[in-house]
Amino acid sequence: MAAEKRENWGSSLGFILAIAGSAIGLGNVWKFPYITGMNGGGAFVLVYLFCIFLLGVPIMLCEIAIGRRTGKDAYGAFKALQLRRSRLANLFGVMLLASGIYLLATGGYGFAFITLVSALLLLKIGFAAVGLWSLLAAMLILSYYSVVGGWILEYVWKSFSGGLNFENVQDAGEAFGAFVDNPHRVAMWHLFFMGLAALMLIGGIQKGIERWSKILMPALFLLLVAVLIRSVTLSGAGAGADFFLRPDFSKLSAEGALVALGHAFYTLSLAMGITITYGSYLAKDRNIFSSALWVVLLDTVVAVMAGLAIFPAVFAMGFDPAAGPGLIFRVLPATFNHFPGGMGWLWAGLFFLMLTIAALTSTAALLESGVTFLIDQFRVPRLPAILLVYVSIGSLGLLACYSTTGWEHIPGVKSFLAAVFGGDFTVNYTNWFDLLDAFTSNWMLPLGGFFTAIFVGWIWTVRKAGRELRLGAGDVVDSNLITLLSGFAGEPRYRMSRNQGLTVMTLWGLLIRYAAPVIILILFLKAVGVPVGF
Repeated sequence: MAAEKRENWGSSLGFILAIAGSAIGLGNVWKFPYITGMNGGGAFVLVYLFCIFLLGVPIMLCEIAIGRRTGKDAYGAFKALQLRRSRLANLFGVMLLASGIYLLATGGYGFAFITLVSALLLLKIGFAAVGLWSLLAAMLILSYYSVVGGWILEYVWKSFSGGLNFENVQDAGEAFGAFVDNPHRVAMWHLFFMGLAALMLIGGIQKGIERWSKILMPALFLLLVAVLIRSVTLSGAGAGADFFLRPDFSKLSAEGALVALGHAFYTLSLAMGITITYGSYLAKDRNIFSSALWVVLLDTVVAVMAGLAIFPAVFAMGFDPAAGPGLIFRVLPATFNHFPGGMGWLWAGLFFLMLTIAALTSTAALLESGVTFLIDQFRVPRLPAILLVYVSIGSLGLLACYSTTGWEHIPGVKSFLAAVFGGDFTVNYTNWFDLLDAFTSNWMLPLGGFFTAIFVGWIWTVRKAGRELRLGAGDVVDSNLITLLSGFAGEPRYRMSRNQGLTVMTLWGLLIRYAAPVIILILFLKAVGVPVGF
């Protein structure tokens, strides 16, 4: 039977908005502001932007190229491009195997299990294991991400029905605590929200994801602009903008730098299989470079706008910016209620409606990563594949629904984790939700990015990846940047050096082969306690 022709995005704009929709989500509007507040403000923002442009852009180019070259899901793409036997995969496999045996001997049974399974997968299927790792990260993130989406729907309803009129943060915090301590209601919203995202996928790529992205992304931007304008025009808003934009490196730790790195991958949907999956539906004549730059630009602009929409309002109303994950649910409702003019309910409603759109497009992208895997690897038709992912990951998400306020609602899970990972494990992570968020963002995504850079730089090779990137990009990516930027591109004596030296392509190759894996590894080792000299 001949393989079914793979669907393509209808336009470059559709692809950019769709992949931007996957990137622009809760990571920008919910997570970025609160982790910025917890890590000192402007210094964290600078490190985050550094990670975005020095590491995020090159790896995004890799993932789109991998997807388009193979026309497959993340696992199938790595499997199709890797060599039959890879010395690097075997080397990493042996190193992980030795680490797993050491952990097993020292009593770290849980981490030993994870390490040994990863080692065996690398030794057995090579770098295709990176594709499975990315898919697992996407599904784990989806399971708790949609829970937050459910929280937001609750707050949209409460905003427009007058249920968020809190005088202080304490009252808002108690109301939020009472809500998340009602796991049945949280579960209802979680499953409903994931169902909305699943509906976006039924029409496929063009009639489903692309069509909805063209509607939802402009709506999100307009709502964000409206909230930002109202926020920065409040009396005392300048202190919030100063906190957000002025760097103070004394407040930034090595762990904070790893959080910035993890969030760069989180917010760009890297190492989750999403970008590879979306790239697999991209036509050969589309320019990957311009598409990736537009996505990163849109994502970064929205993240900065979200910070400028939130922190000026928080400071203007005299609240604490370092409120953690509850910033938008505990602090912002009280903040909006104190807006002058008596229209705080409207601004709160618009804010949470904007947040709903951001979460919905990202949830749909996470779902599509799993759906495409089932379609490509098991030939499951689209509708049953959507239902399978919805039921399985929706069920896993119930653990996050029932444990947001602590482990008491899932005591069996707590006992198991304490026995396998040690008693301190469930003390450090107060619930299943926090555990998944920390493990995926700070461990799985940076490591996935590390192995993706190694794979493209040394296994598939930048030469082969570069051929894919050149399709639709034109000659500019191979023009000497120094000659081009200095204005001598048309000078006859410089024609011989037009394609020599530092070009966009050679710069990308240097970043992928050397800078990205080294920086990711150093930050990761430093954050987990390995001495690396600074």
